[in-house]
Amino acid sequence: MENKKEDKVLVLGAGSSGIAATKLLIIKGIRVILYDDNKNINIDEIKKQIPNDEMYEIVLGNLDDKELLNLSLCVISPGFAKYSKLIMELKIKNIPIISEIELGFRFAKGNICAITGSNGKTTTIKLIGEILKKYYNDVRVLGNVGKPFCDEALFTNEKSVTALEISSFQLEDINKFRPNVAAILNLSPDHLDRYNSYQDYIEAKLNIAVNQTSNDYLILNYEDSILRELSLNKNLFKSRIIFFSSKHTLVEGFYLKKDYIYYKNNSKLIKLLNVSELKLLGLHNYENVMAAMAVTYYMNVPFTKIVETCKEFKPIEHRMEFVRERCGIKFYNDSKATNPDAAIKAIDALKEKIILIAGGYDKRVDYGDLVVKIKEKVKYLILIGATKRAIANRCRDMNYTNVVFAETLEEAVDIANSYANVGESVLLSPACSSFDMFSSYKERGNKFKEKVMSLK
Repeated sequence: MENKKEDKVLVLGAGSSGIAATKLLIIKGIRVILYDDNKNINIDEIKKQIPNDEMYEIVLGNLDDKELLNLSLCVISPGFAKYSKLIMELKIKNIPIISEIELGFRFAKGNICAITGSNGKTTTIKLIGEILKKYYNDVRVLGNVGKPFCDEALFTNEKSVTALEISSFQLEDINKFRPNVAAILNLSPDHLDRYNSYQDYIEAKLNIAVNQTSNDYLILNYEDSILRELSLNKNLFKSRIIFFSSKHTLVEGFYLKKDYIYYKNNSKLIKLLNVSELKLLGLHNYENVMAAMAVTYYMNVPFTKIVETCKEFKPIEHRMEFVRERCGIKFYNDSKATNPDAAIKAIDALKEKIILIAGGYDKRVDYGDLVVKIKEKVKYLILIGATKRAIANRCRDMNYTNVVFAETLEEAVDIANSYANVGESVLLSPACSSFDMFSSYKERGNKFKEKVMSLK
C-alpha cells in the first residue's frame, strides 16, 4: 500500500472496525482522519484506544471539503451508511473506498477461510475455529464474530490460519480479498432497510468468492435453491465448488442421511458421525456442522480432529440456547434469530407445541413464510417491538388469530408462561433485529434469560 507523505486515509466509523483500521494504518506510518457522523461520541474513549494521536485526527458530525483533500484511500466500517452524501462525494472525487476486511487482507499472511450467509454464521465460525485449533498452532477467529480483522492482521505469519465471519456489509467494498476456502451458508431476505433490493443483498454476499481462483474452494448449501442455481453459472465462480446437503445424497460433498453425516468423493464414502452425538439441536445446526466440516477439511484438517471437535462443541449463547425447564415447560433463548428464516429454523428445531415471542426492529422484510410456519406449530404468538403490528397484520391476512401484544419482553415472558402447558416450550425467536428496544441481540437474550430464571 503506497502513500505519499502528504496523503491521508479517511476511516469512516469510529466503532471497533474503524478504530482497528486506524491503529493498523498508524502502525504502518500512514496518517489518518477518523470520522464519525455521530457528534456525541466520546473522543477521550477513542484516544484511550489509539494513543498515538499525532498520527491521526478525529472529526465528528460534519466533514469539511478541505478534509477531503490529499486523501489516497477511504476505509469504510460496516455500520456506516452506504448511500450517504459523503460516500457519493468520495466516489465523484475518485477516492478508492475499501472495507475494513479488505484492509486487513492487504496486510495479513498465512491461510484464510471465510464464511457468510443470512443465518448460522456465528455457530459455524465458532465451530470452525475450534476444529482449526485442534490441528494448527496459530489460529485467529475474527470479523463479525468478535475482533476486527485489522486488529490481528499485522501479527499473522506464513503459518497463521485465520477464520473470518463476514457480513454482507463487510463484503460491499472489497477488490482483492481472497480466502483459500469460502462458504456461503444460505441466503434469505435480510437488511432490506439498507439494500435497494434482495438482489443487491445477494450480490454483496457473493463477493466472498469474487477473487477466488481454481486453486480455492467454495462451500455452498445444496438446499438453498438460489445458491444451487448460481453454482451452474460458470462465469460467476472460478473456485472449486463443494456442496453440503441436509436432504439429498450427493455425488461429492457432505450430506445427511438417516441421522448420519457422510462425506462422499468419487468412490470414497466416509461415515463421519450420527447427529445424536452432537450437542447442537435442529436441522439448521446439522447444516452448520456440515459446512464447518467442509471448510476445515479443505483447510487440510484430518477427519479424526473434525469429528472429535464436532461432538464436543456446545451451542452458542443466544442461539437455540436452552435456559431452563420449569413445571414441565422448556424455555429457549434464540435472540440471535434476527430475520424470519432464522425464526423458521428455530421453530422447526422443536418437536413440541410452541409459545413464540417475536418482533423487534423493522428491516422491511416480508413475514409470510414465517406465518406459514407459525400456523403449523405455534400455539400462541406474543409480539413485541416496532414490528408487532406488521407481523400481526400478516397473521390476520393469513387467518392466524392466536396473537397477543406485549409492551415489554418481561411482560411477554409472563404471558407465555401463563399460556404454556406441560410438555410445551416457550421460544424467544424474534425474526427481527433488536435495535428498537435493546442495544443488541445479546442484551435482548440476557433480559429474556433473567426474566425466565426469575419465574417462581
